[in-house]
Amino acid sequence: MHQVFLIAKKELTNIARQNALKILFPIILFLLGFSLYAGHIAYKQEMDMVKKAQEERRAEWLEQGNKHPHIAAHYGTYVFKPKTLLSLFDFGLDTYTGTSVYLEAHYAHEFMFRPVQGYGNMARFGELSAALVLQLLLPLLIIFITFQTFSKEKETGTLKLLIGQGVSMRSIYLGKVLAYFLIVLLILILFFTGLYIVGIIEDDSLVMQDVGLRVLFLFFLYVGYLFVFTNFSVWVSFKSSNARNSLLTLLMFWITTGIIIPKTSANIGESLYPLPSLKAYKEKIKKDIDKGLPMDGSKEERLVKLKEQYLKKYGVDSLHQLPLNFEAIRMQEGEEYAYKVQRVHDSLLNRRFEYQNRIGSIIGFVAPYISVRNFSMALAATDGYSFNDFQEKTKVYRLKLMRKMNNDMAVNSRYGEFYEYKAGRNLWETVSGLEYRTPSVMKIFKNYRIELMSLIFWVLIMFLLIPSSHKNKLI
Repeated sequence: MHQVFLIAKKELTNIARQNALKILFPIILFLLGFSLYAGHIAYKQEMDMVKKAQEERRAEWLEQGNKHPHIAAHYGTYVFKPKTLLSLFDFGLDTYTGTSVYLEAHYAHEFMFRPVQGYGNMARFGELSAALVLQLLLPLLIIFITFQTFSKEKETGTLKLLIGQGVSMRSIYLGKVLAYFLIVLLILILFFTGLYIVGIIEDDSLVMQDVGLRVLFLFFLYVGYLFVFTNFSVWVSFKSSNARNSLLTLLMFWITTGIIIPKTSANIGESLYPLPSLKAYKEKIKKDIDKGLPMDGSKEERLVKLKEQYLKKYGVDSLHQLPLNFEAIRMQEGEEYAYKVQRVHDSLLNRRFEYQNRIGSIIGFVAPYISVRNFSMALAATDGYSFNDFQEKTKVYRLKLMRKMNNDMAVNSRYGEFYEYKAGRNLWETVSGLEYRTPSVMKIFKNYRIELMSLIFWVLIMFLLIPSSHKNKLI
């Protein structure tokens, strides 16, 4: 082990003299710092906008005046998706998903105001985030400072001299990996310490209650990923006959696993499991609401059963004799059934999304970038599962809002008398705002088991690449 540390010390001295490190190291640190700062500014601005919009919509809801509860249900309100603190590190899918949704009676609207809509064709190039720097640009730094670590010493005869002095190839290899990985580790420690400090300052506990734990997992995630790149880069240099071949091999690996394969896997997923158009999706939902799901009967048949149920329950002969306004009961039953149908179709749609994503997850065993990208988005709560979780909670919130309006109408108004009854601020105040919490970290591990196994697989492979202690033969 003493030899390993001596080799690492010698290698660090050599690295410090490299022009590539002197140029790229400050650039990487600048990009990480700048992207974190820019992400923080964007986070603050959007949170301020969301807070202001929430306060304005809340005031509009409370100050809408006296009106019939069903009219208030149509007047509706907006729900805004809060930014998570770690979105300043990894933007994930936030750029492509909506930030607000309008809630009203009878209609389930889609999310609006996707940030990507304002970017035009530039959206295809992505955005510079700290996560992108760690996932693609830092591996480039590793490539440029490691590609000649063995090949250069082979050419100068230094490697043969070390072996002749009794230093094992394993010690030389481990010493080099340790030296380069210490540089990477320094960058990661500096960056994630800064990210954690930002987390403490901002205190995002209302939306994300486990920021510290997520930052810790992100740190270990990138430690594992960049260890893979460091070890693999040293191994390629170890196996290559010269520095040129080593550099070409590593750049080809970076381009293939970081750009070509991820794009190809996404295209394969979309081809194998195509998604319906929004129009077709909406039409299927409407059809199932009107004609009914299997064994439920049509809309008219369900209404007849509902009438019979309430007439029998209260022992009366007509809807006018009911102690409740049947019109409100009918409308709420329609909301409940529409939600039931929506969940069925959402489940089918999400299953296709999962099948698409699973293609990429499995390909992560070939391209580790895919696995770390997906897992990073999940820990930042900017992935598809997090968005679907917020969507579902929004739909439940809408259903509760409609239930409250319709129940008030059922209790306080008479059947056939719509305009006579008006509710006021006392009712509006009973509707609280949506308080969203991100899913727990443990749920992330459940959703991203394949990505986790892929990263563990790559780390284990890297350990297997380390030369054994008895092999001192030069390649």
